[in-house]
Amino acid sequence: MAEVIKLRVKCHACSNLIEGSAKYGGGHYVPEGVNFEFVAIGKVETPKGKRVKAEITADCPNCGVRCKWTI
Repeated sequence: MAEVIKLRVKCHACSNLIEGSAKYGGGHYVPEGVNFEFVAIGKVETPKGKRVKAEITADCPNCGVRCKWTI
């Protein structure tokens, strides 16, 4: 079953809002919006349900700086 990953973060350099989403699971990864690289590092169980914990790397479309986040 594919899980949807929603990315909404600010650039470290220019504070531009970077948004994107992807479907991940079952051997496929389909990005939508801003293209970002993602490495799953685990799953977290919250009261709202399970979610993927990941390291995200993306290029800011505004300034071109490559930023990295853990979500």
